[in-house]
Amino acid sequence: MRLRYSNPAGQPVVFRLGEHPITIGRSPKADLVIEDDKASRLHSGIRKEPDGYTIKDLNSKNGTFVNNEKVDSARLSPGDRIRIGSIVMVFESDSEPKGATTAFHEMEEEISKGKGYDTLLKEIVSQVDPGTKPERPEKP
Repeated sequence: MRLRYSNPAGQPVVFRLGEHPITIGRSPKADLVIEDDKASRLHSGIRKEPDGYTIKDLNSKNGTFVNNEKVDSARLSPGDRIRIGSIVMVFESDSEPKGATTAFHEMEEEISKGKGYDTLLKEIVSQVDPGTKPERPEKP
């Protein structure tokens, strides 16, 4: 997982989250230092739990917001927007979607190994929506 945001100069920043808890704030002692006067020295913390990541406000002066709601503590989901001071971060998954060219080459490779087109389509649909079972159209 990662946090993505733009610093005050407008440059993109990506901070990768790992197994260890991190602190966010304007202090040089914070793990993720943000340049914002509205951020407390140690403003928030993010910790990996067995079921995902949790953000906790560390008694900051201006509060920690997740999706525009002030929180003391909140479970994070991909796409959540975290506001600390004036900085807005997006909590994202590290996995990037495959490009069309990569997906096409992977399909060609599977077909060359003997997999049929229908089987590949069923696998793709089940990956996009695991609860969906593709229906076969009836033949006239």
